[in-house]
Amino acid sequence: MSGTGPTAPNRNTLWARALADRLARLGVTHVCVGSGSRSAPLVEAFAADRRFVVHPHVDERCAAFFALGIGAESGRPAAVVTTSGTAAANLYPAVVEASQSEIPLLALTADRPASLRGTDANQTIDQVDLYGRYPRVSIDVALPEASEAGLARLGAAVEAAWRAATGAPVGPAHLNLQFAKPLEPTRAPGDVPPGLEARLPDPEAPPGDPGPPAPAAGAELAALLRAARRPLLVCGPNHRPGIGAAALALAARTGAPLVADPLSGARFGAGARHWTMGSADLCLGDAEIAAALRPDLVVRVGRAPTSASVCRYLERHGDVPQVVLDAAHRWRDHLATSSRPLTGDPAATLAGATSSGAGEAEPEWTDRWRVIDAAAWTAVAPALADGWFEGAIAAAVAEALPEGTPWFIGNSMPIRDVDAFARPTDRPLRALGFRGASGIDGNVSGALGAAAASGRPAVALVGDLTLLHDAGALLARRPDGARLHIVVIQNRGGGIFHMLPIREHDPPFTPFVVMPQPVDLGAVAAAAGIPHRPVASVAELREALGAHRGQPAGTGPVAPGLRLTEARIDRHDNWERRSAVIERAREAARAAL
Repeated sequence: MSGTGPTAPNRNTLWARALADRLARLGVTHVCVGSGSRSAPLVEAFAADRRFVVHPHVDERCAAFFALGIGAESGRPAAVVTTSGTAAANLYPAVVEASQSEIPLLALTADRPASLRGTDANQTIDQVDLYGRYPRVSIDVALPEASEAGLARLGAAVEAAWRAATGAPVGPAHLNLQFAKPLEPTRAPGDVPPGLEARLPDPEAPPGDPGPPAPAAGAELAALLRAARRPLLVCGPNHRPGIGAAALALAARTGAPLVADPLSGARFGAGARHWTMGSADLCLGDAEIAAALRPDLVVRVGRAPTSASVCRYLERHGDVPQVVLDAAHRWRDHLATSSRPLTGDPAATLAGATSSGAGEAEPEWTDRWRVIDAAAWTAVAPALADGWFEGAIAAAVAEALPEGTPWFIGNSMPIRDVDAFARPTDRPLRALGFRGASGIDGNVSGALGAAAASGRPAVALVGDLTLLHDAGALLARRPDGARLHIVVIQNRGGGIFHMLPIREHDPPFTPFVVMPQPVDLGAVAAAAGIPHRPVASVAELREALGAHRGQPAGTGPVAPGLRLTEARIDRHDNWERRSAVIERAREAARAAL
C-alpha cells in the first residue's frame, strides 16, 4: 500500500481515512455521527469524503435508530459513530433491535487507549463487548499503527464486521476503535512513513451475500407442498422485499392461502389482494373459525407474526407439520410448534419451491378461506369508512398512500391496528417497523432515517407516547430533503394496555400503566418548526393525507420537510368500538362457515 501520494498528517487520521475509504468501497453511503472529541478522527474522515452523506445528531440514541431506519429501507448498513463513554452506551437499544429484527448496522465507537480502562480516567468505560451477545461480531481495535501490517489488521477487522453485518443473518456489527491524542488532523512529524496511503487492502474474496441455498431446499419444500391438500403459508415480519414477493408467487402457484404480517412484504404488493387473507387477525382468534380452518401443512417464514390471534391459531394446530424457513440453522420457534426447519435463504427457497412444481391445494380449502375473509371485510367496512377509532385510522392511512411509499408503522397499537384493519392491496407499499424487540424507542428517528434513505415522501403512524419518547428526533437538525408525514394517534396514554387484565385495577392502571401525558403536541410541533394539524374524523384525516377526491394522481401525502397530523381519539370509546367491530367480523365469518 505504499505509494507516491501524500500521506496523512498523523496515524489517527491515516487509520480513520483508510477505514472510511474501505466502507465507501463496500457500499456504505450514510453515516450518523454524535458530537464528541474522541471520535474526531472518524468524523473528519467521513465528513471529508464526498461519497458519504453525514447526518449529525445531538442524541446518540436517535442517531442509532436513524441509521437503523436507513438499513431497514435500503438493505445496506449505515454507520453510526460515537465518542467514548456513555455516548457509546446510548447505541445499545438500537443494536438490540438491529439484532432481533435482522437489520444491518455498523456501530463505530471511539474509545480511549486500553491502558486507561479500569482507572479514574475521564469519560472512560469498558467498551469491550459493550453490547453483549447482540452484535454479530464485536471487535476491539487496538491503537492505530502507521504501517502496512497495522493497516492490514484494521482491514481484517473491517472485513469481519462487514461480513457479519451483511451475512446470514444480517444484523449489527461493532468496531470499538481506540485513539490517543492528537485527535485532530494536525501534522505529527515522523508519525506516518512517506508514501503510506490511507487505504486498506482488498480481501482475497470479495464480501457479499452467501447466495441462494442448495437446490435441495426449494425442492424439499415443493415435495412437502405436493403431499399437502390444505397448505397454509404464514409470512411474518422481515426487512427483505424478496421474501414477500416470493411468498405471493408461491401462493399463486399452489393456491395456498397466505397469512401476511404488515411487515412481511406480502401484505401490500402485486397479488396481495387475491392471495393474502387480511382478516386473519380479526378471525383466527375465534375457536370455531380456527377449528374450521385446520391445515395439514404450515410453511412459516420471517419472525413470529405480530398478531396474537395468528400465534394462538398456530399453537392450536401445533400437531400439524409446521416448517420454518430460515437463512441460518437457529431456534426460531418460541411457540414450539415447528416440526422441522429448512435452512437456506428464505426467498430463494420459496422461489425454488415455486419453480420445482409445488402442487396445488384443494380448491375447497382455498375457497373456505376466501369466503370467510370476504365476509369479515364486508362486516367491518362501514365502521372503517365512517367510524372514528384507531382501526379506521390505520385503514385510512393504508388506503391513502401512493404506490411505493415508505411507511413506518410504530409499535404498540399502530402495528396491531394495521394488522387487523388495513386490507391487503396490490398497490406496493414499503412497510417498515421495529418488531425485533418491539420497543417504542427510536421509532421517529427510524422513520426519519427511512425517509432519508429512500429519497421519497414517507409516512409514519405512531402513538402519542411513542412520539414523546423520541421527541428529540424532531427538535434536532433534520436531514435536508427528507419528507416525512407523521400521523400520531393521540389517545392520552398507552391504549394497548386496555388489552390486559390490569385494566380492571385502577389505580394503579391509569396513572402508572397507561401513563397519560398532558403534553400539547401542537406546541411540540411549533417548537420543532413543523406544521401541525389536529383531525377528528376519517374525512379530515384523508384530507390531511392528501387523499381527498380530486387530487391529481401520483401526488404524495407529504409536503417538503416534515408535518405532524394529530388524530385525536378517546381511549375508552376507541376500545369499545374496536371490540365491537372485531366481534362483528367474527360473527360474519362464523355465519359464512
